[in-house]
Amino acid sequence: MDKLERNIKLIFFVFSILFISLILYLTYFTAVEREELIQNSYNRRLWEQEAKVIRGSIYDRNGKVLADTQVENGVKKRIYEGGEAIGPLIGYSDEVLGRAGLESILNGELLGIAEQDPVTLLRKKILGVGERGNDIRLTLDLNLQKTAYNLFQGRPGALVALDPQTGQILALVSSPGYDPSTIKQDWDAVSKDEDKPLLNRATQGLYPPGSVFKVVTLAAALTYNPKVETETFYTPGYIKVDGNIIKDADYLKPGNYTLSSAFRYSSNTVFIQIGQEIETEKMIAMAESFGFNRQEKSDIPIAQSTFPKPSIVKKDVEMAEAFIGQGKILATPLQMARVAAIIANRGREISPYIVKETVSPLGVVKAREPSASSNQVISEDVAYKIKELMVEVVKNGTGTSAAIKGIEVAGKTGSAENPHGKAHAWFIGFAPAQNPQIAVAVIVENGGSGGAVAAPIARSVMLQYLTDEK
Repeated sequence: MDKLERNIKLIFFVFSILFISLILYLTYFTAVEREELIQNSYNRRLWEQEAKVIRGSIYDRNGKVLADTQVENGVKKRIYEGGEAIGPLIGYSDEVLGRAGLESILNGELLGIAEQDPVTLLRKKILGVGERGNDIRLTLDLNLQKTAYNLFQGRPGALVALDPQTGQILALVSSPGYDPSTIKQDWDAVSKDEDKPLLNRATQGLYPPGSVFKVVTLAAALTYNPKVETETFYTPGYIKVDGNIIKDADYLKPGNYTLSSAFRYSSNTVFIQIGQEIETEKMIAMAESFGFNRQEKSDIPIAQSTFPKPSIVKKDVEMAEAFIGQGKILATPLQMARVAAIIANRGREISPYIVKETVSPLGVVKAREPSASSNQVISEDVAYKIKELMVEVVKNGTGTSAAIKGIEVAGKTGSAENPHGKAHAWFIGFAPAQNPQIAVAVIVENGGSGGAVAAPIARSVMLQYLTDEK
C-alpha cells in the first residue's frame, strides 16, 4: 500500500510540474511575446484581418503620402510614393512576400489592432466609420530623403539626418534601394543583387567608423585628461605598438602637432598617443555612454554598435586601433549620426525616433514624441570644445568640402580601412554650428576619402534642409 501511495504521489507531482510549466509557458507568450506574435508577418490571422479593413496610410512630416491603400472595384492595392529612396525604410506589405520595413514594424497600428476594444467599435458604428487602420505621420522629410538618395548615384552607402535637439529622424537613406511599388515583379533581381538593396544599411549596416570615431576618443581625452589641450605631440608619420606599425595618411608630414592640428588633419599616430593616456576602462565607458555596446532606444530596430573589450594578448594593439575607429569596433550610420547629435546638443543624450503621431479613423491624434533625455553624456564645456575643433575641420582641415557659405558647419571626416577593398568614406557633422538644427552621418562604401566623397553629400543635405526650413 505504501508503494502504491508513493507512486500516486509521484505521478501527482510530475503532472503538477507539467501543468505549472504549461501555465508559465502560456503566460510567457501571452504577456511577453503577445505583440510580436500578433504582428508577425507569418500570422495568417493578420492577413484575414487585413482583408476586412483598409490599411492605414503613412505620411511624411509635411503630410506627403509615402504609402496608401487604394480600392478599385472592390480590390485593394497598396500604393507607394518615393520610389527607391524609401524602399529599405518603408518596406512593403504583400501577402506573398510578407512584410518588411516600417510596414512590418508598424503593422499593428496600420491595421488598427490596438483600437479593437468594445467602446471604440461602438463609437465607429454610431459615427458610421468603416473598418480602417490608423494613419501614421513620420518625422521624415520626403524631399530631403529623395535628395539624399540621389546624391549617392547608386553607390552603396547610407545617410542619416537627425534633429539634434529632439532626436527626430529627418532622413534615413540606404543605397541602393528598391521601389516598393514594383517589389513583387522585381523580387528575383532585387533579392539576388550583390549590392543587397533589401538591407537597410542606415540601421542594420555595421562598419568600422574610422576617423569619425576620433570624436569619441577626443571626448574621453578632454574629460579624463584635460591637460591634453596644451600638450604637443611629435610623430615621424607612424607609430609602433607591440611591433605593429600604424601609419598616418600620406598627406600628413612628420612633425609636432597640437590637439587642434591633430584633429583638424586627422593624425592617427597622434590620436593613438592621446588615447594611450586614457585608462582602458574609462575609454570603454565613454564609448558606451555614446551608445556603443547597448541596444539603442528607438521606435525602429537598430543593430547594436560595438566597442569590444580588448583581449589580454593583444590589448595594446587593439586599443590603439580602437582609438582611431579601426580594428574590431563597428558602428551603424545611425549611431554615428547620434554621436554628432550629442555634440550638437551640448553633450546631452538624444534618442532617435521616426513616428511623429498616429491618427485613428475617429480622428484621435496620439503623439509619439518621447520625453527629452536629461542624461548628460559629456559636460557642456567638453561638448563646446569638441564643436569648436569640428568647426576647424570644415574651415581649414580635411572637411572643407562640407563648408556652406554663410553657415558655420562642424564636422569630422573619416576613411575606414576594410579588408574587402577600398576604404569606406565617412563624414559626420551638424549645422549651423552655434544653433544646430540638423546632424548628419554619411558613409559611402569603398568610397575612399571621406573629405572628398562623403562630405559633399552631407553638405548638400544640410544646405537643403536649412534652406527649406527658413
